[in-house]
Order: sequence, then C-alpha cells, then structure tokens
Amino acid sequence: MESPPDQAAAAAAARQDKEQRDYRLIAKAVDEAYRAVECDGGGYPFGAVVVHGGGDDEVVSSSHNSVRKDADPSAHAEVTAIRQACKKLGKTSLAGCEIYTSCEPCPMCLGLIRLAKIKKVVYGAKSEVAAAAGLNGVLPEVFREYYQKSGVEMRQAEGEAATRIAEEVFEKTKGKFRNK
Repeated sequence: MESPPDQAAAAAAARQDKEQRDYRLIAKAVDEAYRAVECDGGGYPFGAVVVHGGGDDEVVSSSHNSVRKDADPSAHAEVTAIRQACKKLGKTSLAGCEIYTSCEPCPMCLGLIRLAKIKKVVYGAKSEVAAAAGLNGVLPEVFREYYQKSGVEMRQAEGEAATRIAEEVFEKTKGKFRNK
C-alpha cells in the first residue's frame, strides 16, 4: 500500500502527464489553426486533431477550417478532421478515438462528434475567445448541458500553457482572417 506522500507524488505525476499530453495535442490543433489563416487565403483560425484513444497519441488525422477556401459552411476543422479520419480508417465510427480542438466546438461539430462516436473532446480556447475576435458566437449553455448528459467527455485542456497558445491564435491572427 502506498503511503500518502507516495499517493500525492503519483497524483502530481499523473496530472503533469495529462497536462503535457494535452499541450502536445492542442499544439498540433493550434498549428492547423494558423495554417487555416496563412495558407487558405484568410480562412478562420480553427484546427482539430483526431487521435486513437488510450494515450498512444497516434494521430489519425489533423485538419483546419476550410470554410472560405472550399466555400462550404460545414467545412469546420472538426468536420474535416473527422471526415479524413473516417476515410483513413474506412469506417464511420471513430469509437476509441479522441478529438483535440484549438477552440470549443460549435453545436454542428458537437453533433458530428457524437454521431462519429468519439467519446472525448479536449479543446484549447473557450468559444467566448473566438467571439471576442469577431467570429461566430458563444456556445449556448443548452448545448453544454446536452453534452454533459450525452456520454461525450468534453473538457478544456489541462494547464495554462495549452489554453494560452490556443487563445493566442485569435490575438495573433485578428485582422488576417476575413469574416464574411
């Protein structure tokens, strides 16, 4: 049996591992968000990464918002990452996968995440940060409540570093993307 100091040390190590994993995967989503603005002619700064669950961090797909580039209002980062993952794996169920997003998913993306049977969503920035930068609004509380009851684990990334880099996307790209 572990003594209390050993338990505390183990809990601290587990928390640090979780923060490092979240940071690493949110950083990949944030890289995609920058790519949306830089490579897609003023696209919207959102990115997403689908990984196999269980902590092995194998990236199945990563993508960014391509709404403007594709003239497709459904081409959100989460949607395009899920489409790519389904195609790569040859199936419509992504059970056993997790999705890491640069920003809290919108209601459309949350619906698709549930349909794809993804059980865990980790996001960097809250939707309020995107709204403050002039992008679509805040996630309504009714959707947060719905997803708490849906069986989908949805949480903000652990640690200040992951949140900070996700929020910086909006600060650093403001004025570079065109909100039309």
